[in-house]
Amino acid sequence: MVSVNFRQAFATDHASITDLHVRVSSEAYADMLPQDYLANVMPGEKAKLWQRRLAPSVNPERLVITLAEVHSGLAGFACFVLDEETNFGTYLHNLYVDRSFQGKRLGLRLLIESISRFSEERWEEPVHLLTMRENYPARGFYDRLNGHVVEQKQNVMSRYPDVTFVRYQWPSARAMAANASNLGIPLREEDGR
Repeated sequence: MVSVNFRQAFATDHASITDLHVRVSSEAYADMLPQDYLANVMPGEKAKLWQRRLAPSVNPERLVITLAEVHSGLAGFACFVLDEETNFGTYLHNLYVDRSFQGKRLGLRLLIESISRFSEERWEEPVHLLTMRENYPARGFYDRLNGHVVEQKQNVMSRYPDVTFVRYQWPSARAMAANASNLGIPLREEDGR
């Protein structure tokens, strides 16, 4: 098994995060979003997003960004946004794993590593995310994690109103981490809280 190092993201990571985000999105959404958007618009949007998120002026208390690195570089990342759409709980905005590491439980490990960085209070708050309704591989992953679909919505991407998103929610970060653990990724003792 390949050795994986999990760590917090820094400003110097924005290019590698952007590259992985664009590459995995282009593959995953090839049949869901217009090719022009994926090839010509999305790369610039994601570059700006990660420069903004990793800027020195950003309050580190509003984001938990965890990277999974292997000897060859970035294998995946997770980003929880702590102050967005809080009426549903803590927002898992991004979970991306390089294709060569998909199906190897790296996504589960990223979730557990990220949640382990939460404050005690946040462990008890709900967790939610949005994914495209037709993104069946991601939905299968979230279904196996016992996420519940609590909402469907359109127009999240105003340029493409025919895209429908579903919102998954878990009763707490603790429940999400326990579900990941039940799928074969043990919680460290200090993560059991």
